[in-house]
Amino acid sequence: MKLNTTCCRLTVATILIAMCLCTTKTWGSALDTNDSVAKKLLHEVRITFNQNDEEAYYEASNNYKNYQLQENDRKGYYLSCKNEVLYDVNHNHFYRALRKTMAMQKDMEERGMEKELYKTTHLRGIIYSLRGNIKLAHQYFEKALEQVDHSQPANLVSLYMDLANIEMDTQPLEAMKHLDCAIEMIKANGSGYEYSDAIGFKVILAYAMRDWNLVNEYFSKYLELQKSLGQEFSSTYFNYAVICKAVADKRYDDAISQTLELTNTTDIYKFQTEIYELAGKTELALATQKQYMAVKDSVNNVIMSEEMVGSANDLHDAELLNETVAKRNQMLTWIINIIIFGALLIGFLIYRFNRLRYLKNLQLQYHELLIARDKAHEAERMKMSFLQNMSHEIRTPLNVICGYAQVIGDPHTLMTVEEKKNMCQRITHSSQSLVRIVDEILDIASKESIHFIDKNDHASCNALAREVIQPYLNMQDSSKVNFEPLLKDSFMITTNRKEVEKILSHLIDNAMKFTQQGSVTLRTYQDNLDHLICFSVTDTGCGIKEGDEEKIFEHFYKSDIYKEGVGLGLSLSRRVARQMGGDVVLDSQYKEGSRFILKLPKE
Repeated sequence: MKLNTTCCRLTVATILIAMCLCTTKTWGSALDTNDSVAKKLLHEVRITFNQNDEEAYYEASNNYKNYQLQENDRKGYYLSCKNEVLYDVNHNHFYRALRKTMAMQKDMEERGMEKELYKTTHLRGIIYSLRGNIKLAHQYFEKALEQVDHSQPANLVSLYMDLANIEMDTQPLEAMKHLDCAIEMIKANGSGYEYSDAIGFKVILAYAMRDWNLVNEYFSKYLELQKSLGQEFSSTYFNYAVICKAVADKRYDDAISQTLELTNTTDIYKFQTEIYELAGKTELALATQKQYMAVKDSVNNVIMSEEMVGSANDLHDAELLNETVAKRNQMLTWIINIIIFGALLIGFLIYRFNRLRYLKNLQLQYHELLIARDKAHEAERMKMSFLQNMSHEIRTPLNVICGYAQVIGDPHTLMTVEEKKNMCQRITHSSQSLVRIVDEILDIASKESIHFIDKNDHASCNALAREVIQPYLNMQDSSKVNFEPLLKDSFMITTNRKEVEKILSHLIDNAMKFTQQGSVTLRTYQDNLDHLICFSVTDTGCGIKEGDEEKIFEHFYKSDIYKEGVGLGLSLSRRVARQMGGDVVLDSQYKEGSRFILKLPKE
């Protein structure tokens, strides 16, 4: 039984700890000043930060901020604002923290302090990550990386650590890369404290990946750092790392006991749920998960209440502002109405209105004429293209049929059995070509009259692709055809099987037609960005001429007039795909030939 555990392990706990460390370092640098007044005020802030007396903290923080403004120390003032945001977040006041961050950003922009803006962007990422909006948090962390001065590596470390933290479960390999970037910068600065912090984090990341060998490797390194660094060693992640090591060693009872050493209640229940699940104790895991959900819901209720109160206050302030603006606008309107009141102005407005209406009607008629002209030109072009294609494509097989039929029917013609067989095959092939041309014309005519296609077939993507490609494997030049499934054979799709097979056959026929040397490859894969299932047909042929990328999807258009076909295959394929909620596109990035992609929704 698979439990529905949280999707991003340790995110809340580790980010909260990271913020507290960040705040501690900020205080440490500030205390290096020789200003005794600043030291005294900052000491009060530092003491109240770890207490639950909110009124005392804000009084101390405001005293320190006012002193920094008095001394014209803007950077110090922003660091104080940042500490307030972290304090609010640690006490679940997310709405208040976000408002302060926005005010801080606005102040920086007004003062032209562009190099400091990354701090507010980083803070937003922290707020949204703790609030549970990982996608938005990731966007802000990436934006902060673009804004930050990369010549100062110390500013990048916490950003890479936070990125690794939110990617821990969904993109563990990316998380490991970001963590390695942070470690390289830490090594360059020679900070043992931060280095041990990062190694401890690696133990947790290896645990999230369920790579027990990596857990053992990084935990051993973590313990070596504890011995070698002494006071420089960071114990921020120590309890978490010990839990991960116990789980890796399958000492589940020890791991459960160690979770009680954690200070964050939600982390305790999250860890216990996962440990019980790994130990096979499903009932205990379910019971612990219920406790975790209850605690999480309680915290979320507090956060939502605080946000609702904040929103209500903002709404009240906005209403008061709107009332003031409305009164002012009312007075201005009264004055303007008196000024503009008069027959002359009314007459001018009527004249102006009529003129604008006349010009608008004239412009509309002109636009309609242009559309009618373009439609007429397009109809003429399509007619000529159709006649030219039909003249060539129908006459050629008919000439073959008539010519060989006369030869076979002449009793005076002496032929071997092999020659007769060859002629019959050519007559059959030409007949099939005529049938195919008529079928394509009838098919596209029928598709023009409908707007959607039924999708009632539940089929395996790979099985469908193999069925389509099988006839090509039996052909004489079958070595040119390959199939590369990037989906599992069990991956299913709900679609119209017959229409999908037609589209893929059209695409493979085109690829074979324009590929004299090389190969044609059919590949199945999933586009995670657009949540679509893709069938790509790649060839190593002559490719598509630049400027023809969209023309090839028009009716009767042929990039090579000497090639077999009437120019309806791609047009019909795209129309059918769109009627099924997908599309057929050309991959313009591929330059070794051509690559057409059939994109379809999973359901």
